[in-house]
Amino acid sequence: MGLFDKLLKGAVDAIDNAAAKNGNGPTGLKDLFNQAMDKKNEAINGSSSTTTSSKPSTATTSSSSKRSNCAYTRPKYTTPQEVLDTASIPAKPSRKIEFEVFDGENAEIRVKVTFNLSGDFLETAGDVHYLASYLPTIDDDYDADYSDSNTPLFGVLDVDDEIIYNMAEKFDKGGVPENAMMFLPVNDMGPRARFKAKVENRGKIEYFYYCPLYDYMPGFKTCFTVSYTHNVVGTPLEKKLMAAVDETVRTMQREVVSTEDRPFR
Repeated sequence: MGLFDKLLKGAVDAIDNAAAKNGNGPTGLKDLFNQAMDKKNEAINGSSSTTTSSKPSTATTSSSSKRSNCAYTRPKYTTPQEVLDTASIPAKPSRKIEFEVFDGENAEIRVKVTFNLSGDFLETAGDVHYLASYLPTIDDDYDADYSDSNTPLFGVLDVDDEIIYNMAEKFDKGGVPENAMMFLPVNDMGPRARFKAKVENRGKIEYFYYCPLYDYMPGFKTCFTVSYTHNVVGTPLEKKLMAAVDETVRTMQREVVSTEDRPFR
């Protein structure tokens, strides 16, 4: 599951949880999300991998046939004008972010990673190293499970998305990634940064740095990235978001904290 799939799943879970808290019961979004993942997996692999329920289907043959004959249309995301207008608001002071990863042939090396992130971003729950939503007009007192598909999102993650992973893999082998809206090798942002790029991915735009954090696990491709909708491209807000990611990579530090003794490995 790629970054946007994870973020969308987080948004679906947050909406369902909020509805349940308000006594409105499940919204049915989880079923729609799982159906969309099935369609994507069928298109890519020729098979479905998402299981929504062990119950038999109640759909009639005709309705099922109609669904299978309909091409999957990716949702269109749009950032509201009031969010675009926040580009003119000075960014809040940056704060230090910290998390740990485990490196080594047997994950025996504990590594601390730190960087500075604009205060315009607030941490959001997500299955990645770090995830934060662009919420410049909200203070720290908010629900970390909140997620909105139209909100710009910053993340640090080990990429499993095919488009970005293949770009990093090709670069590591001495090639030049293709089909990017922007691609630039980087040699002035610290020893870890390899390149920065901008791509269209799953209905959104991603601006990211390929910045591997592992010395012994080359299959892990770490990126510092921000995702946003198409109507942000070319606006002052896009420049603000890109500058925030630039700062995270420029200030990123990696420190080995400890190494476990594993004599029987």
